[in-house]
Amino acid sequence: MAGRPKKNEQLKTRGRKGTGTITKNIQKNDRKERRLTQMCKICSECKDRSICNNREGTNACKKCKECTNKNCDRFYIGIKYKAFSPQINNGKREYLGSFNTQEEAQQSIDKYKNGGFVEKSELTLFEILEKKNEVRLNANVIKDNTHGRNKNLRNKMKKYGLADKPIQKITKDNIQDYLNSLKEGFSQSEINKHRDEIKAGFKYAIQHHLIVENPCDNITPVTSKLPTKIARAFETDEQNLLLDYINTTPSLTDIRSSMDSITFKNIVKLSFDCGQRIGEILALQTGYDQKHYTSDIDFEKEIFKISKTITRDENGKFILGDSTKNSEKRRKKGLPDYREIDFDIAPENVIEDIFKEQIEHSKTFDNNTQHFLFCNRNGDFITPSQVTTTFKRICRKLHIQEDNTDGCFIHQARHSFVCRCLEAGLKVETIADLIGDTVEQVQKTYAHILKRFKKDEKSKLRDYYKNNNLRT
Repeated sequence: MAGRPKKNEQLKTRGRKGTGTITKNIQKNDRKERRLTQMCKICSECKDRSICNNREGTNACKKCKECTNKNCDRFYIGIKYKAFSPQINNGKREYLGSFNTQEEAQQSIDKYKNGGFVEKSELTLFEILEKKNEVRLNANVIKDNTHGRNKNLRNKMKKYGLADKPIQKITKDNIQDYLNSLKEGFSQSEINKHRDEIKAGFKYAIQHHLIVENPCDNITPVTSKLPTKIARAFETDEQNLLLDYINTTPSLTDIRSSMDSITFKNIVKLSFDCGQRIGEILALQTGYDQKHYTSDIDFEKEIFKISKTITRDENGKFILGDSTKNSEKRRKKGLPDYREIDFDIAPENVIEDIFKEQIEHSKTFDNNTQHFLFCNRNGDFITPSQVTTTFKRICRKLHIQEDNTDGCFIHQARHSFVCRCLEAGLKVETIADLIGDTVEQVQKTYAHILKRFKKDEKSKLRDYYKNNNLRT
């Protein structure tokens, strides 16, 4: 008969705040009736069972002594298997379960005593998000402009009062109330960014044992009350009218503007001809700085590089960012941070001519020390809002899209480029690659335009049947 197991041993370890004890138990299962009916791989493949079949006391063979498989029906599994049972004494004993290690047992006591947390913490959501973003920035997972945008989100949460709360005290209802408060004045994409940033903060807190579950997992999706902005392109006659005016009018910018007419003309033309984001176009550089060759334009290869953008920092100030909107997504796919755009994305030598004229023109600005392709008279980079202000005024003067209550935006040149691509019969995958977007984003943004072209494609099928006298 097997020897008796040792009595339970109460460890001297107590909870961090002086409550809770841990008991170490030697585990034994009665296997008299079903000895060796369940075996681990070691036992099932063993050819010498003389010791196991003729056990005396707690004797076991060498293989059984080395085996720690709990599911094997060996004679005395308790030789290797010990369990740690923590308990809390709140007037009466309350056992918190059974754990394989003393550390796990101690954690269960700490969680019980601290309201479900491994340890008490007064770290706020703002501090958690700040730490998370600093870690990602230092690891080069995100760039400075992404870090700035995320900080802007944190500042908005702080104004509401959510980000100032200790993360262990923020409830699902607190988060839901905050997101609900955004539906009146924020777009759907902005609401989603806030939700994703909050969720990422709680995920980071879980990884660092500050909380045990993410309250964002059960949040009800919030829908913005703002009208959905439809990507509105210029019709071909509107685009022709606008470009004819820009090409033939010498004075395009206001006399008070720091941006001159030649620069504005080339910005608008390039926007229509290549479909890149306006911030990316305005960030193009050419020439040398004090240490590096900074040209984004290669006339030999007939390409230009999109690697950065004019964006806003955490204080809403325009800065030259060190990456583009989709740089992080590209890195995750194993692609370079930058995109290379061929000159022949536009007909003939249009893009090459724009670059050559503008490079020579930019050299006339003595203060253009950063060698921006497009710069103000004082050498500073041009902001998207500068371009849009002049662009709106010209569209109003030409009575283009007068039903557009907000006026026309330079970003519509990008929408128009996509529309021209669809009219030319380009596939969505090709268009997405040309403008630096995902296929899914193109399908979502231009769904109404794609719907129109799908209808035209169906009519081609009907015409084909008719022209070839096919029976139906």
